[in-house]
Amino acid sequence: MTQVKICGIKHKETLSLLKECEVDYVGFVFAPSKRKVEATAAKEMLRSVPDHPPAVGVFVNPTIEELEDILAEVSLAVVQLHGQETPAFCQEVKERFSLPVWKALAVGNEAEAVEGMAAYATHVDAFLFDTYDPAQAGGTGRRFSWEQIPDLQAASQGVTEIIAGGINVDNVAELIGRYRPSVIDLSSGVETDGEKDPNKIKSLMERVREYV
Repeated sequence: MTQVKICGIKHKETLSLLKECEVDYVGFVFAPSKRKVEATAAKEMLRSVPDHPPAVGVFVNPTIEELEDILAEVSLAVVQLHGQETPAFCQEVKERFSLPVWKALAVGNEAEAVEGMAAYATHVDAFLFDTYDPAQAGGTGRRFSWEQIPDLQAASQGVTEIIAGGINVDNVAELIGRYRPSVIDLSSGVETDGEKDPNKIKSLMERVREYV
């Protein structure tokens, strides 16, 4: 069954809803973004919602010291690296914090994405495929060519694959029905006017759960 991560959580009410809807992962953005949260705010949200879904921290080119500071505050289940972090850095994060590492790879040119996967395959626990954008690391709300997904899945060499970019209530059935990704990752696709929309979240989860 395809799992769901909803990213860019900023309010405890949203986190409570994600728990209620049995979302598989919740994402907190600690990198420069309109969805960025401070560690203290994320800590309080997680504290206020017992038995919340596992929390994923999203970072872009962090230092080990920055990760240490945030992980000292926030109980994260996964570290997601969304910048130009090297395979060696990913390995260091895994070993230093004993946490799974998800590495985002931008998909514009399929060959480049596949080449990047080969370098990281033994150092990360999942590849997150997101739409290439020269101006920002994710969160574009645009999908890449999903026809590339089977080749990306085949090249993952058993590493979990996560599909992000431009997924929403209207196209999620197509994505899951056709490609059955291990995990999907949404943010703007369940927002209205820049805020998480409870109705969109509920509708999305209903559609995803049809594919069990």
